[in-house]
Amino acid sequence: MSQERPTLKNPIKIGPIIGIVILLVIANGCYSSHRERKNEIKYIPLLEAMMKDNTVAVAKVDPTYKEVTIKVMGLPMKHYEVTYTYDVNGGGPYKGERTLSSPPTSAEMPLYYAKSDPSYSSFEPQEDIKRITERSSSNSNLYWCIGLYVVAVLALFGYISEALNYLKAKKAIRDAENAAYQKATNY
Repeated sequence: MSQERPTLKNPIKIGPIIGIVILLVIANGCYSSHRERKNEIKYIPLLEAMMKDNTVAVAKVDPTYKEVTIKVMGLPMKHYEVTYTYDVNGGGPYKGERTLSSPPTSAEMPLYYAKSDPSYSSFEPQEDIKRITERSSSNSNLYWCIGLYVVAVLALFGYISEALNYLKAKKAIRDAENAAYQKATNY
């Protein structure tokens, strides 16, 4: 009658650690995106001042622009990324990049700029205010961040508990082998 030794599978592998690290990186990215959206609120007074003061300059739009198409629920949505330069009362030249809902119609377009910070500009300040307000009121990235952190922490606890159980079982087997050896060598 021979006793079979139980075989233990070593749970200490690199795959789960990489998975946990990836979850933490994605969660950190979601939090950074959430914080970035909340920080955009500081531009609302500048945008409102642009409209109130009606500070407009002429922007020279680069004739080459980037057309970007994304699908939202299967429907293609296009927007256009343009670069431009402008001068303000002898100051400048200032450069900027903006995303427009329609392609630029001419090489020169009216552009609002902030008196207090001429480097900050907008083609559509009212639309920018609306976009910033909508984006800053959404907490979806924060909820994703919290969820991913919770999953990562639970996975880490599971990984650690498996590793500890493995080490305890390995110690028990080693102790049993030592006890058997001591029993066999003591006459």
